[in-house]
Amino acid sequence: MPAEDAVGLTGPDYEMEIELGKTREFARAMNAPLPEYIEGRNPLIPPTFLITAAYSWGYSLERPRGTVFEQIDHDLSVPLHAEESFIFHTALPRAGDRLKCRASLEDVHRKQGARGGELTFLTMLTEFHNESGGLVAEERSTTVTTANSPDEDEWTVEIPHYHPDYPENLDPGDPFAHITRTRWEELTEGQGPGKVDNGNLRIGDIVRFQSVVGEDNPLHYDLVWAKSLGYPNVFGLGSHQASMLAAYAAHWLDPQAIRAFKARFRNVYWPGEPLAYELLVARKYIDDSGHRIAELQLNCTRNDNDPVVDAWITFDFDAS
Repeated sequence: MPAEDAVGLTGPDYEMEIELGKTREFARAMNAPLPEYIEGRNPLIPPTFLITAAYSWGYSLERPRGTVFEQIDHDLSVPLHAEESFIFHTALPRAGDRLKCRASLEDVHRKQGARGGELTFLTMLTEFHNESGGLVAEERSTTVTTANSPDEDEWTVEIPHYHPDYPENLDPGDPFAHITRTRWEELTEGQGPGKVDNGNLRIGDIVRFQSVVGEDNPLHYDLVWAKSLGYPNVFGLGSHQASMLAAYAAHWLDPQAIRAFKARFRNVYWPGEPLAYELLVARKYIDDSGHRIAELQLNCTRNDNDPVVDAWITFDFDAS
């Protein structure tokens, strides 16, 4: 079945039980060891946590696992992440919650790419309902594939020298620990808490995040495999740096107020590259319901200014 003909195709329902240990591991892997995410019996999930659903409990285009998605006639052997977004219709779920999930192919479109010929963008929608049937969240994940496989010799990027420097105890640090929690009333449009440098990306950082997510594609840790598919090196996950940006925002503003997050992945990035994060208040306002809203724009860059991930997050400080 051609991909375009599969739009609307829906996979089987499955159940996701949010495990306390999993949320704690995820929070630490994204450098967000915040009390809201790791303390108590029922901490909040981080806003990007639901990416674990398809890998650990359910189904995706890349991992159809015997479902109807295997009918789609499209090569997904070398996929790249283009966008990821989350909308929360209620308060964020917590550890201990059980969510009923259903994935469907929402959209397919194509356009001409500069490197790999024609690009195909496939968007999967996963809906999460509570045990009463109420819609809790929507996740949209857009995968891009190329008509032509990459060729290692065609890459013009300079692969950085890789010289990892791990902490003695091997625990991840918290580059956002110095960020002071701020109230809505203190926010000013166009301003933020400043740029945060996180040093050079290590393969261990990639593997820690990848193992928590459940996404075990060897493109991110096996150099021989990556080279066999035309890449000059292993590379990082877009969802990793998107989660780091979400962590930055959650350090600065109340994570319980998060209601939407979207990330767009701009460039492949490599171990050894220095990464930095920045966020600004794009908009601060009171909506028609009298709720105090803050919309932030976030950016992850490498080598000072080269974009890796652009993201947007919305906080509703009066949501129930």
